[in-house]
Amino acid sequence: MNFIHMADMHLGYRQYDLEQRFIDFGQTFKQAVEYAIANKVEFVLITGDLFDKRSINAPTFIQANHVLSLLKQAGIPCIAIEGNHDRRFLKDGMSWLESLEWEGLLKVIKNYDGNLMGGFVDVGKTRIFGLGFSGSMTSAAIPRIKEEITAINAQSPPEKTILMLHAGVQGKMKYGIAGDVTYEDLCQLKGTVDYLALGHYHSRYEIDDWVFNPGAPDTCSITEASELKGIYHVTDRGTKFVPLNIRKFIVLPIKVDEYKDPDTLIDAILEKLSRYGKWETPVINVIMKGTLSFDRSHLNIDTVIETIKKQSNALYVDVRFDLMNDEFRIAYLESDAFDRASIEREVFRRLARADSVLSGNSDLFAASLADVKNLAVKGADEKTLDEMVRKIHAEVKNAPPEPQDVPLAAEVIVKQPEQEIPAKPARKHGKKAQKAGQRSLDWSEGQ
Repeated sequence: MNFIHMADMHLGYRQYDLEQRFIDFGQTFKQAVEYAIANKVEFVLITGDLFDKRSINAPTFIQANHVLSLLKQAGIPCIAIEGNHDRRFLKDGMSWLESLEWEGLLKVIKNYDGNLMGGFVDVGKTRIFGLGFSGSMTSAAIPRIKEEITAINAQSPPEKTILMLHAGVQGKMKYGIAGDVTYEDLCQLKGTVDYLALGHYHSRYEIDDWVFNPGAPDTCSITEASELKGIYHVTDRGTKFVPLNIRKFIVLPIKVDEYKDPDTLIDAILEKLSRYGKWETPVINVIMKGTLSFDRSHLNIDTVIETIKKQSNALYVDVRFDLMNDEFRIAYLESDAFDRASIEREVFRRLARADSVLSGNSDLFAASLADVKNLAVKGADEKTLDEMVRKIHAEVKNAPPEPQDVPLAAEVIVKQPEQEIPAKPARKHGKKAQKAGQRSLDWSEGQ
């Protein structure tokens, strides 16, 4: 057994609206594929979110097509499942992952013949099953997944069994994401599945030497700035994490209390930045903490950014504030790891408090609007979002005021679209179904 496991490539992401970051994500994907080719692996797994958006542009498709063509030319099959960012819009009838499959560049594992695990792929003596993003339905599907894999493998036992899931494990992120499953749920698959290949969470983690999540191979957020990024290389000798060479992200926290004027503060920032050494065009995030001893309006942020760029040759510089004397300060903001969801929720809450209509139910408004925002990120259409916002505004406006001594009101939970799990077929797996499910890896064969 010799394969690569990667996830969450997010091709097409123009981070900070920069063309160079768009290029970076493509180059990181290419670097991972070149490693696979150099090590003559049997196959490559992509456990969801190859793309950053459901609807991609031409340059993004060209990136994916070019890199996947390198694998095809090397005779290395690429097998993928759909993440929440990859899934098609209903009106389109076909995802961009499926268009790459039509081109013969990868195989997308999907439900087949009414069975969750019916679309499995055999490569050599390894059998690969998969289930794309299914949200909160993932946990409920696990007993059925186990049953179907067991039945299929009983017909012609493989040496190794791999299951690909685009879902995160509870407790492995600072805050939850839709589609979390508990490790107790996953343990039902232990013994049936030799290697559980996960995607969805951008931070790497491993559990009990059989559950592996490689994380995003490039830095998708400042929250990931301190993390080692890469892919897994799996052989009969074990699983090795392979770091990739990506752009450096620097988070620079600085306590502002002791500086009496902007010039001394800027000098302190530059001095602290020099301790990080020399990096080629890094991304730098400066976090100013504490209490300013001078009027904030005297600090020209553009000047700060340009001064930092000049010293560091940074690709991008961002300056943020976490000031004690700032109306919008988030008291629990940490300099080394940001809980973005909490920050956004607090901003929504304070905006509501400034509105005479919403101020009495600011917590309810913040929770509801945060859910709408999450749906927007996952590609919900404008009409749906507009209707939800109007409904939330009416509900918050007419709701009884929140008790002032209660720190947080109950949240309104808005479910996101999930993969429809087909009804379990009445018939049992037989040789005919098993034969139909085993998909060809002959790249010359038409779709």
